[in-house]
Amino acid sequence: MKPLPNQARVEALFHGTLEQQPAARAAFLSHACAGDQRLLEAVEALLAAHDQSWSLLDQRHAGAEFDSTSAPTRNLPPAPQPAHKPVLYSSGDSVREGRFVTGAMLAERYRLVGLLGKGGMGEVYKAEDLKLNQTVALKFLPESIALDGGMLARFHNEVRIARQVAHPNVCRVYDIGEVEGLHFLSMEFIDGEDLSSLLRRIGRLPGDKAVELARQMCAGLAAAHEAGVLHRDLKPANVMIDGRGKARITDFGLAVVSEELRGEEVMAGTPAYMAPEQLTGKEATQRSDIYALGLVLYELFTGKRVFEAKSIQELISLHEKSTPPTPSSHVKDIDPLAERVILRCLAKDPKARPASAVQVALALPGGDPLAAALAMGEMPSPEMVAASGQKTGLRPPVAVVCLIAIIVGLLALVYDQSRRRMFDVTPFEHSPEILSQKAREISAQLGYPERPTDSAHGFEYDGAYLNYVRRQIPAREWWQRFSRSRPAPIFFWYRKSPQQLLPKDDPDPTLWGQPPDMSRVRENDPPQTPGMVCIRLDMQGRLLRFSAEPPALDEGPSHSSQPTQDNWARLFSAAEIDVARLTATEPKWTPPSAFDTRAAWSGAFPEQPDLPLRVEAAAWHGKPVYFEVIGPWTTPNRGVAVQLPSKMLVWFLTVTYWAILLFGGWLALRNLRQGRSDRKGAFRLMAYIFLSHQVAIYLGSQMTAVNELMCFYLACFTWILYMSLEPYVRRRWPDMLISWNRVLAGKVRDPLVGRDMLFGILAIILLSLLFRLIFLLRIHLFDLAPFPGAAVTPLKILSSLRLTISSLVILPHWAMFIALWFLFFFFLLRILVRRDWLAIALFALIAGLAGYDGSWVDLATGMLLWLIGALLMWRYGLVAFASFLLTSYALNNFPYTLDFSRWYAAAGLIPLIALLALASVAFYTSLGGQKVFQVSLLDE
Repeated sequence: MKPLPNQARVEALFHGTLEQQPAARAAFLSHACAGDQRLLEAVEALLAAHDQSWSLLDQRHAGAEFDSTSAPTRNLPPAPQPAHKPVLYSSGDSVREGRFVTGAMLAERYRLVGLLGKGGMGEVYKAEDLKLNQTVALKFLPESIALDGGMLARFHNEVRIARQVAHPNVCRVYDIGEVEGLHFLSMEFIDGEDLSSLLRRIGRLPGDKAVELARQMCAGLAAAHEAGVLHRDLKPANVMIDGRGKARITDFGLAVVSEELRGEEVMAGTPAYMAPEQLTGKEATQRSDIYALGLVLYELFTGKRVFEAKSIQELISLHEKSTPPTPSSHVKDIDPLAERVILRCLAKDPKARPASAVQVALALPGGDPLAAALAMGEMPSPEMVAASGQKTGLRPPVAVVCLIAIIVGLLALVYDQSRRRMFDVTPFEHSPEILSQKAREISAQLGYPERPTDSAHGFEYDGAYLNYVRRQIPAREWWQRFSRSRPAPIFFWYRKSPQQLLPKDDPDPTLWGQPPDMSRVRENDPPQTPGMVCIRLDMQGRLLRFSAEPPALDEGPSHSSQPTQDNWARLFSAAEIDVARLTATEPKWTPPSAFDTRAAWSGAFPEQPDLPLRVEAAAWHGKPVYFEVIGPWTTPNRGVAVQLPSKMLVWFLTVTYWAILLFGGWLALRNLRQGRSDRKGAFRLMAYIFLSHQVAIYLGSQMTAVNELMCFYLACFTWILYMSLEPYVRRRWPDMLISWNRVLAGKVRDPLVGRDMLFGILAIILLSLLFRLIFLLRIHLFDLAPFPGAAVTPLKILSSLRLTISSLVILPHWAMFIALWFLFFFFLLRILVRRDWLAIALFALIAGLAGYDGSWVDLATGMLLWLIGALLMWRYGLVAFASFLLTSYALNNFPYTLDFSRWYAAAGLIPLIALLALASVAFYTSLGGQKVFQVSLLDE
């Protein structure tokens, strides 16, 4: 009875005939089957099917039909010789018997457990490593391929390359060995099934599981690319899903080091999972693997293949000319982010694909879309920027420490200012209302009782006197000199006019980098016209200077042409100067208005006999038109000129101003045309600046055409600045705009916004404390104390409570405007030097030089100030830098004092309360809903 052929006998005969030529094959089969006709027919059928499959694949250019997904992994050109054809095998085939039997011992170390599968590159067995007592997989080359030197070299290359890749999502390769002339490698045994089999069995994976596996595949592929390895054969059959549901990339049989890829090696791989450039033999790069990854992800999320083709030509045509159907056409509820990244991976142009598997992982749902967009070279939208970044609050201990440091620092600064600021040291007893009344009384006593149509008043520093003291007296003796009542470093001026007072020469505040003066009118601006009266008083209400402009039409004297002694006496009485102590002398100072009589006296200041004093006076038709108390420091400038910044600051701000108008205007127009600008954010910012400026103007000065025009100009200038700058910052440094975009979107209670505000306030307070220490050291160690700086505070705030509130209203938008201005300057530096750290260093150097006034201490402190500001902007963004500037302006532009009996205490208390409130709100917001104290701690 003839034995029935079984599967093992058929496969043994099948393998034996692969090495035979057609004539030798027939003789071998006849001998091997020993007359068993059924066995002979079975083997011949298998061989015919095998030969036909290879014939179909090799006839691809003739348009022959083939199944691109089941075709074995191989090099397409040239076709392999029949003697080297591997056994057809797919992951879905049933496991068949191999050349080794179960239980066989190999290399005196491995005991075979069973055959796991066969493929174009060999057989894989499950085995026990008796030396290490662990389960491994052994991959054998077919004997026919092992005899091929080139294929054997590839096998060794696989081991060499695969051992370079160590990652949890990559199948680990251990070693290479040889048994009875057959080469094998030992690798990690993965207990699971391949992705191809899984997808055939269940169709597609649920969205969340598909995302999880997609991330794992990206991680494994990224690890390979990081080692410089291209997989070139990524497909579902080469992705194993282990028993824990984790994806593991296997089969680096076609992997190469990217630098070693040459010639026909480009076309190695499975045709259905090749990139278009691979199919046409052009190149194989990391982006080719990304294309294959996209094909795998397409199947993972949809259960469908991207393209179905019957020939290589058709497949190439589909890849080159056809647009892949969207995943949503197969699965309606697919996540848009997943669909977007899959289609991006399948871009025909390799440059349009993600540059790395890491970018793909970031772009998947649940990743970081901002980082993915930047990595893929895309322009992230403002909404994407706002949605990225940290969403949780500061840890409560950190937030508490910041708030305590801010409160303590503010109190320390206020205490120091109350002892060091000029108006706290100088007798400063009367409010502007009292001094204005005193000025009106003096005007009436001197023959000018008319009720004015318009009037204005304010305080000013006597800059000439301060510079005189600076040159003549050591810095440590300043306070003693200024504490005397006369001469005073601060004076009060009052003007009245029969017409409306409209300033003429107000400097453009956008050029000087300081908040605009809402009061506008100054002692000498507008110039005097007929009927105007200007009076200067010291802080005790004593007359320092008087000028009146006679009428334009001279209708004859209304009084004696020679003023009586009483007229001069009234002037000296208002000045509280004893004329008997003075000596008459020849006049030298020309009065600013028409006169017919003048006189002069000389002597010394009663409070400081070492200081020479001169008094000049003039009259017109018997009425005083000029009177002035003159010291050796007085210059004939007819009032206090507007204090302009240093030339360096003027140069710096002027250059950036025109750069914004010209270069920035061109960039804004370009960005607008290309649709890259944040139009909504720019409009909201412009509207806020316009409206807040309107409120500030209404509170601080009269609503004039000049003020309205200035308001509109500032809003438009800000729009140009933002539209030109924001897209490039969003593309290069989006972290700077995360909290900024959240503020523009109305999310002012966002934890990140609170954190950035808190850090900005804290940074400038700590710096201010450091500068106060430097100020004391420079006085006592270096005898240096230039008068702007720590001793001088702008006095315009003291004119009225309305002006104080007006200045508070304008500070937030002014801080935003200047922050954008400096960011634009930093952007220009970054374009020029192309290094972030170098741009930061140059930013600090140039900004420090802009405020340089000749003192190396001021230069060092200025550079430190702007270095910290630049680093704060770089690390925490525009909101932190704007908070930094806002707090700096608030600390240096308001008269803080701890003596609440002083009339100006409210002008300093309001901004102090505002700063504390802002810091408290920032603290509360930065917590993100976290509790500072846990109730459970109180219950224990």
